[in-house]
Amino acid sequence: MSAVVTVREFALADLDAAGRFCEAARTLDPAVEPFAQRLGLIATGERAPLDLWRVATDEGGEVRGIAFAALRESSDRPVHDLYCAVHPALRRQGMGRALCEPALATQATLRVRVRDDAGPGLAFLRALGFRETSAQLSLQRQGVGLEQPPMPALRIRSAAARDAKVLQRLSNEAWAGAPDAFLSRPDEIAQLFAEEGRLVLLAESEGRPMGYLSAVPLGRTLGIEEVAVLPEFRRMGIGRALLVHAFRGASAAVLSVSESNQPARALYRSLGFRQVARRLVFERTLR
Repeated sequence: MSAVVTVREFALADLDAAGRFCEAARTLDPAVEPFAQRLGLIATGERAPLDLWRVATDEGGEVRGIAFAALRESSDRPVHDLYCAVHPALRRQGMGRALCEPALATQATLRVRVRDDAGPGLAFLRALGFRETSAQLSLQRQGVGLEQPPMPALRIRSAAARDAKVLQRLSNEAWAGAPDAFLSRPDEIAQLFAEEGRLVLLAESEGRPMGYLSAVPLGRTLGIEEVAVLPEFRRMGIGRALLVHAFRGASAAVLSVSESNQPARALYRSLGFRQVARRLVFERTLR
């Protein structure tokens, strides 16, 4: 590894190198968030404040660190999800702070997730003025698919681009009022169908949409990103039916759920998921 590493502004031309770095960093340290596959969609979407993004590169042009932000919601004081990863060999040298500096200088509220057993990461966030607000659980399921009890009135099908407006409405209504809501925008819904291999399922009854699931294949493991069911149709088995349908052909599945979401946690336990990690959510707000 080159001894000279420079922090500079991120450019879209850095995407491939940044993706490689993210995958390599997670191999070296499982505490790194698995965002490599989503980096391109985030960077090219409307939520990306690219002026806050930074990369650390060595003399050979290889990425050795990255910090990026994604707009969660916009109001008088915007809220950004902030992510930062530094090569393990370069930590404790001030690089993380340098990468995050542009985001730290904004008036936005910043939100970060870090594993509860990542001592150095927790200390780093507290030193920057972040405070703990909640927790997210990482769950994993191993094994073949499950049998779904018959639900003759329910139809689950693969969604298509023509369903984009339906999915937009489902996302907005299903997550309205949720404390960790990240409502999907039209451009992000459209991107779901542009990503090769992505699974998007729509649950409906008599032509009425009731919920949907979005997931991405990670080899033979299914990375479940969102399961949304309209409030009036919850506790009717629709979320379970979507998940069971999605499990077909996958030998394992992973997902994240809020620690406070007891109904969802009960559903996932009944499907054989077990907790493999716990991430604390930290926030920093300038007064």
